Amino acid sequence: MPPNSNRGKASSQKRKPKANFGSNGTSRKRRANPTADPGAGTSSQKKARTGGASASTSAGADNDGQEPANASASTAGGPGTASNAGASGTGTNTTETTPVKKRVRNRWGISPKQVPPEAKLTQRAFQRFIRGLCGMLRQTDVLPSSINAQKHFGKRFEDNIVDYHEHMRALVDESRTAVGAAMVLATTLVLDAKQISGPIANDIARIPETHLGTVFTMILKTGLQGFCPDLEGPVAENTTLLCDMYDNYIYGTLAQKTKMERRRPGSLAQSIKNGVEYKGRARLGEVRFKTATELGLRKPVLRMACVEEAHSDDEHKDEECYVRAKPGRNPLVAEFFYKELDPAAEAYRKRNAKPGQKAPKPRIRIDPLPPASQIGSILPPDVPVDFFTPEFFNALTLKERARYTNTGVAFPLKEFAFHEEHANWKKMGKKDFMFVYGNDVLAQYDIPSAEDIDALPKSDAEDDEEEAEIDLEDTDEEEGEGDGEEADEMEVEDEIFG
Repeated sequence: MPPNSNRGKASSQKRKPKANFGSNGTSRKRRANPTADPGAGTSSQKKARTGGASASTSAGADNDGQEPANASASTAGGPGTASNAGASGTGTNTTETTPVKKRVRNRWGISPKQVPPEAKLTQRAFQRFIRGLCGMLRQTDVLPSSINAQKHFGKRFEDNIVDYHEHMRALVDESRTAVGAAMVLATTLVLDAKQISGPIANDIARIPETHLGTVFTMILKTGLQGFCPDLEGPVAENTTLLCDMYDNYIYGTLAQKTKMERRRPGSLAQSIKNGVEYKGRARLGEVRFKTATELGLRKPVLRMACVEEAHSDDEHKDEECYVRAKPGRNPLVAEFFYKELDPAAEAYRKRNAKPGQKAPKPRIRIDPLPPASQIGSILPPDVPVDFFTPEFFNALTLKERARYTNTGVAFPLKEFAFHEEHANWKKMGKKDFMFVYGNDVLAQYDIPSAEDIDALPKSDAEDDEEEAEIDLEDTDEEEGEGDGEEADEMEVEDEIFG
C-alpha cells in the first residue's frame, strides 16, 4: 500500500518550520538555444535581395562559435590580406532550458536578430568576405594588432621628407604594382582556403579570385598593406544595413574573440568546445522535456527535464559518444531519464524518421562514467530539490540551498518510482503527491527556514527576472489531466516532437 496513507502529517511535524515549499512555484519562458554565437545570425532559405556583398557563399550567418572545430588554434600575425598560412599572415518561476543570460559585451551596429530575413544571405556573404580579407580561415583565427599597418600607412604623410619628388614617385610606383600584388594575394587566399577543411574555409574558397583581386587592388592602392580593422582606435557610427552588420561583426564578434584569446591563449578553442557541449546538452534537454510533456507527467518532473544544466554533457571520442558524470545528481533522476524518457523519445523518432535521415549517435554509459566537464559541475537553477542527492544538497552553503526552497519535489523514493503499483505518482497533483510520497522525500533534505533565508545578507538575495511565463508550478489541477491537456495549459507548441 502507498506510504504515508495514515501518517502524512506526522513526519512534517517533527521538522523545524520551513518555508512554504512549492507554494508559489517558479516559472520562466521558453527560449532559443543559448549557446549560439552572439555575433552570428541564423540561416535562411530566402535569396538575399540587398546589395553590398557579392561573394558566392552558402545561406545563413557566420556561426563561428557554433561550428565544431577540430583544428588547433592558430595565432594571428601582421597585417595582410591572404590566409594565415599564406601571403598575409593575419588572422573572434521555470524554463524549458536555462535562465536567459545577459550579454556581457557591448552591442555594435545591428543585432543579428534584427537583420531582415531577406538579408540573411547577404549577412553571411558579408561575414565570410570579411574573414577572407583578414585571412581568418579557421574558427580559432583572430584579428592581429593594427599598429604596424598604421605605421606603414602613415609614412606617406610624414613631415620630415627631404625629397618630395622621389617620395611621390615611390608612391606612384607602389600604386602601379597594386594590381599584380592584389591578384597574388587573392590566388594565395583561395589556395589556402581549399587546403583547409571547415565551413568557413569552404565558403571563402568559393569566392571568385577576380572579385577578391578587385578588392585587394583598392586596398593596396590606398597605401595599406592589407585589410586590418583597427580595434584600438575610435569607431564611427554607421546607420546603413551593411555598415551596421560590419560594426557588429568586427567590433562585437571578432573583437570579443580576439581580446579573449589575447588575454588567455587557448581560451577560444575551449570556448568552441564548450559551445558544442552546450548545444548537445540543450538538444538532449529539449527532447526529454517534450517527451515528458507528451506523457503528461507532473510539472515538477517537467521542470526537472526542461533545465539544461540538469542533463549530462557528453564526451566525444572519435565516433563514440560517452555520457559524463553529473556531480551531485540523484541517481534516481538519471535512471528515470534514460529508462523512461529516452526510450519513448527514440521510439517516436524511429516511427517518424524520414528516408535517409541519419540517426543520432547512441549515448554510451560506461562504469565508471567519465569525469564531469568544465560546464558539468554548474548547479542547475530552479530544479526540484530531489534532483540532488541528500548528502550533496545538505553539504551546500545556506545561500545555495536557499535557491531551492520553493522548487518542489519531483519523484517519490526509489522503491516506489519504478514500481508498477505506484505508477500513478507520475500524474498526481501536488497535495496528494506530497501526502503520499513527497513528505518522506523532503524529510531527507535540510531545507532552510524562512528565518534562515531572512538572515542572509542582502547581497546574497537572488535577482528576480521579469520574463514571459510558462506555467510549470506544481498544483492540484494536474489530477486527471494526463492526456496532453497540460501541454495546452502551458502553451507549449502543438507539434511536441517538431
